Amino acid sequence: MKATVQIPDELYRAVEAEAARDGVAVREVAISLFARWLREKKQTVPHATGIDWESFRPPLAQWMPGEVTDHGTEAMRRSVISRWDEPS
Repeated sequence: MKATVQIPDELYRAVEAEAARDGVAVREVAISLFARWLREKKQTVPHATGIDWESFRPPLAQWMPGEVTDHGTEAMRRSVISRWDEPS
């Protein structure tokens, strides 16, 4: 894929000179740096912590009537309709 990025002139010239001394193209330097950056990102991504589902309480739990045991679509519809029909 071809991409265009804006790089400060001074930085590009310095990279171009070093790449020439090493006998590599600036393109190869850029690819190498992108690949290294991605590898480092993958290594430093914190792993998700486990959730204790036994004690988990949904954020909107205070709005749920009693203990909800049926999570089916029809049960949700009945719950919404019953709440809708309640006087304000």
